Amino acid sequence: MSNNREMKNTNLLTNRKQHIKAALLLVATIFLAALVTVLAKVTLERVSPFTFNWLQLLTCLVFLTIFTFVVRREPWPTNLTLRQWAYPALIGIANFTIVRYLFLASLEYLPVTTHAYLVNFVGLVTMSISIFVMQEKPFLIQFLGAVIALSGITVFFDEIPAPEQIKGILMLAIGVFFLALTNNLIRRFMVKHKQTLSPVMLSTLAIWIGGLPLIFLGAMTEYKMLTFSLTDWSVIILNGVIGLGVTLIVFNKVMAILRSYEASILASTGIIWVGILAIPIAGEVLKPNNIVGIVILFFGIFMSQLKIPYPFWFKKKDKNSSCKSTNHIK
Repeated sequence: MSNNREMKNTNLLTNRKQHIKAALLLVATIFLAALVTVLAKVTLERVSPFTFNWLQLLTCLVFLTIFTFVVRREPWPTNLTLRQWAYPALIGIANFTIVRYLFLASLEYLPVTTHAYLVNFVGLVTMSISIFVMQEKPFLIQFLGAVIALSGITVFFDEIPAPEQIKGILMLAIGVFFLALTNNLIRRFMVKHKQTLSPVMLSTLAIWIGGLPLIFLGAMTEYKMLTFSLTDWSVIILNGVIGLGVTLIVFNKVMAILRSYEASILASTGIIWVGILAIPIAGEVLKPNNIVGIVILFFGIFMSQLKIPYPFWFKKKDKNSSCKSTNHIK
């Protein structure tokens, strides 16, 4: 009996350590992604969103291909079923064909801090979709944490956005929905088909399927117009390698440990890094209400990482257990 209890405690401790490591790895990656996002905001003043997008996709495709087949020497998957092939296809189309363009295009109309803050809706949307796709019901405290994190938006905005920003907000809203869908598809694949593809191979196949059509279109129409400065080229390459490639690999990896909405809401710490980095790089200024909104968001993110079960009064009592307890009292 004591051995079973010790083994259970050991497993709980191991799972907790894995959870903490996965969370720290994701936050560190999000910091780097926030840095290249702020740099992208400056570069988009000189480079169109479409051009920036297909060039960063090309960079990411080359990076992932070399990393997968040369560095890791992974074999080409030959035993995937049609249903298993559907996952990288859907992830690639949703994440690379749709989300990446909409996020970049909306960045033209919105300040980078506002853009990053609105992306945090993905946590709530991901959690909502995961209830149906993954049958993953969040703990009560995690749900409250998500609500608190997103309620900070009402504090962050002290007034209704200007009409010229509405277009960017609508584009971002569509992108957020498809990103939330991507999060759940990745989580579902890593849970049900983890042995068939590594996270790296899944990312590589996804960008080949979802990114290659846009790369071909951009290469055929704009190959003579790629006259950028070295700084702009560096920002594009960094966004492709870090913002897309490394982030996707890490995100796929931690999805095997974290739930989809946990990882998504934890990734929302990006707004904190973006808000800090945007001051010296993009020249943006945070108002007091912006800072308070970010603090509320951070508190909600912390709550969303706690796994405390529902209080016993939320659970229906089993008749058998009631009888057993009555007999015990007797």
